[in-house]
Amino acid sequence: MATDRMLELVGRAGGPLAEASLWHLEVVDTGPLSPTMQRMVLTAPGLEGLRYVAGQDLMLRVPRADGKVTNRRYTIRSFDAALGVVTVDVSLHGAGPGTDWIRAARVGDRIDAIGPRGKVTPRLEADWHLFIGDETGMPGALAMIEALPPASTVQALLEIDTTADEQELAPRAEQQRELRWLHRLGHSEPGDLAPLQEALAAIALPAGSGHVYIAAEASVVRSIQRAVTERGLREDQISAKAYWRRGLPNAEHGEPARQD
Repeated sequence: MATDRMLELVGRAGGPLAEASLWHLEVVDTGPLSPTMQRMVLTAPGLEGLRYVAGQDLMLRVPRADGKVTNRRYTIRSFDAALGVVTVDVSLHGAGPGTDWIRAARVGDRIDAIGPRGKVTPRLEADWHLFIGDETGMPGALAMIEALPPASTVQALLEIDTTADEQELAPRAEQQRELRWLHRLGHSEPGDLAPLQEALAAIALPAGSGHVYIAAEASVVRSIQRAVTERGLREDQISAKAYWRRGLPNAEHGEPARQD
């Protein structure tokens, strides 16, 4: 989808961006959240009216030297309607137009964005929830966990570099949470299947009708999706989203390019 066509679809009834808006964002705070994650807080005129569901994202329209833009999607980690600010946490592994802009951004910098976007959101009817992903999927997983009802049963398998990359969740005393941090510690690379595959094989799935959320490198997502299907989950019990593809930049629309 061409970039100018993207703008034409914003807010168009019945279109893929019918519920989205164009936001003229300004950076109000930015800095490292961990050795591999940058936190950025942004505001915009009217942002206090943002309506979104945990797990959805903003598509940043990253400016290029030729005057065009490259789209990159980042999950909304949190939103404060009273202050009119939105927070995004961005993995800094690798390089590209999105991470390069975020690394260099300073307070007062401006960027346009389209959103909210995305269909991977909490399935409140599920008896239990399992989140599986790497650091690119971590902001969405944590946001969705915090948005689940108090009595929810939650497991999470989250792959990161080291203990310094672990994050705290907002407390929810009634939730049954079991978060397992998988530390690469130099023994594997981002995008390797083994850490998440082995962790999944080692856990028991609770009784009842649950939902699994998968967000990571494209080939890892496919493999984990097959694995949970083999353990008896139906297609409608799985929300899978590839955030990146190993060795390749994302396409101009902000997601991994499709491969035949």
